[in-house]
Amino acid sequence: MSGTPTSKRPQAILMSALVFPGTGHFVLGRKARGALFAVPSLVALLLVINNIMERTGQIMDQVNSGALPLDVQLITEKVAALSANDGPGMQIAVGVLVACWIAALVDILFIK
Repeated sequence: MSGTPTSKRPQAILMSALVFPGTGHFVLGRKARGALFAVPSLVALLLVINNIMERTGQIMDQVNSGALPLDVQLITEKVAALSANDGPGMQIAVGVLVACWIAALVDILFIK
């Protein structure tokens, strides 16, 4: 590969599509633009992971205390009930993550 942006574009598209938003921009040497997509995506991902870990902790506490039997169906119902109470914060975080992912891919397609 010669290292020109057009020759690195397929690799950049794959990196942004399969690894993380903005990584393709780093491949193309556009670090500021890559950070524009990577930073909000990372913050949103951390918020989603934090929410999932809190939910998991609640369920594990109930299982360990005996309040929730070790039954897959009951645990699944409990997860669904806790997920229903996530609120708008989780929806916004997931929306930001998806929007950044799509925008990063579209942006790479239009880089000259």
